[in-house]
Formats: sequence, C-alpha cells, structure tokens
Amino acid sequence: MKRKIGIIGLGDIAQKVYLPLLSASEKVDIVGLSSRSMSTVDRIGAQYRIAGRYASLTEMLRQAKPEAVFVHSPTETHDAIVTTCLKEGIHVYVDKPLAYDIEASERMAAYAAERGLLLAVGFNRRFAPLYVQAKRWMEEGGGFDLVTAAKHRTKLQSHGAKQTLYDDLIHMLDLLLWLGGDAFDVASYRQRTDHEGRLLFGAGTLTFGHGASAASSQDSAVAQFSMVRQAGADLEQLEMHGNGRSAEVLNMETAVWRKAGVSPQEQTFGSWDSILHRRGFADAVDHFLTCIADPSRCTIRADRTLPAHRLVEKLFPE
Repeated sequence: MKRKIGIIGLGDIAQKVYLPLLSASEKVDIVGLSSRSMSTVDRIGAQYRIAGRYASLTEMLRQAKPEAVFVHSPTETHDAIVTTCLKEGIHVYVDKPLAYDIEASERMAAYAAERGLLLAVGFNRRFAPLYVQAKRWMEEGGGFDLVTAAKHRTKLQSHGAKQTLYDDLIHMLDLLLWLGGDAFDVASYRQRTDHEGRLLFGAGTLTFGHGASAASSQDSAVAQFSMVRQAGADLEQLEMHGNGRSAEVLNMETAVWRKAGVSPQEQTFGSWDSILHRRGFADAVDHFLTCIADPSRCTIRADRTLPAHRLVEKLFPE
C-alpha cells in the first residue's frame, strides 16, 4: 500500500531532489503540496499532475490527510511546521539542520519521541554509496586512526559564520560523527570571518574516545575538518587511514581503497547511476519511508542527529 505524502516548501532542494524522487517512487502517493506562493504550488502541481494544491499548511493537513510530510521550507520555519505536523500525528522528514537554535532542535526531537512518531533529518551523506563503502572498508580492517573531511566552496554565504556552519559544514561534522561515534572532544577550532561576519575559513580537530585507536598506540582516533569559502573550486573530500588501510573519496563520485602490500582499487559509478543515488538522497528517502513502520530503526532519527547540532554550538558558542 502506498503511503500518503505531503510536501511543504517547493524551493530548489524540493524541485531538484525530492519531487523527482518521490514522484517516481512506487511507495508513495503525493496527496498535497504546500508553499507560500500559490503560483509555485499550481506550477509544480501541474508539472507532476498532483491534484492536492494548498496555500496553507493547516489546509493541506486537514484536507489531504498525509501520513508523512517532507519539509523543505527555510530553516527558520522548521520549528513551527514540524511541531504542527507532529501534533497532528504525522511523521516528518525535514532538511538539515533541524533549527539554528539547539533548544528548538532538542525540543522537536523530544516531542517526536513523546508522540511515538518518526522525525528524520536529511543527512544524505550517511547514505552516499562511496561513504558507506569507505566506512565498511575501514571497519573490516579494524577501524581508522585518522579521518579528514574537507568541504570547500568558491562563494561566501550572505549570512553570518554560525549559520554557514549549520547550513553547510554540518554535513561534514555529521559525517565524522557517523564514522567515529558520538563520544568525542573538540581538540581545536579556528575560523576567520570578514568584516560582515561571514565565514571565510574554518578548521578543527576532534578526538574520539573509542574506535580503531583502541587497538593502536594512540589514546584516541583523530578527525580533522576544514572549509574554505573562497576556494579555487568546489570540492568535497574524505580520507581515512589506519590499521594498514586507507580510503579516499572525492566529491562522492570516485574512491580509492588502499591496503598495505596490495595494488590500490579504484571505484566509481556507471553512467546510468543518477546523481541523487550517488549523493545518498535516494537511499535516505527510501530509509525514511521504510522506517515509518518502526522509527527505532531510523539512523537519521532526530535524536541521533543532535550530536552534530551540538557540535556546531561547541564550535561557535554565543
């Protein structure tokens, strides 16, 4: 039986990622669209032949009666929209971050648990195939001692540095915690901003209290992360090293697996593999839909993504 789905917010991420995925899914029936712009709702509704078109969230929830919603509205609106949907007994998938306010993020996660509903946060990199394979490759060898994650961009964001950490760097922070675990300390963090408070550069080091390093001479495994906002090219790179193995992933598109004394193995995708699959979006959506029946199985359940939100707060305390 198909699940009745509503989509709230019809901006770039909804149009480029979630509408194509959900409209092609045999698991769902999109029963409602809602956005601040009714002209956008009508245009998208006509494009995807979706009859349920609503100018307000309340109208959509009451008339379309979705079992679950995908929320792609601005982060500032997440708290009100997510809470309203949970109050109506509706499961929610929301873009990261949950909120720019850690108290709001924790409150939403707690309310979903109290209501017995699934609130999932769209950390797609946990499902990117090459990141999944890198994690498995290193775990099979005994774990890692050092992991480095870099995400560089050629343009500044228009808002302050902390919001950039929440909007963009949080992807790599969540990735590192997924790889190394939630028992960590911030060993260092440095950043540089311009005269308007916009992030130019940020880099730091985490230490994990368990993992591969338990079998090494080091007290703990180490994670390094960095972001440059005025780089020469957009780039995302992950490297993991330890126990005679290394993994290197570039832009979620290509990977090299190395083992001491063995020729390197290169891996990439076939020409038919979609970018939504390569970047983990397809599997993230499928995982959410599957876990509605049992929220305890969801690896991106809100409470399990809170450590990355709390890490942002540690890097940028008020």
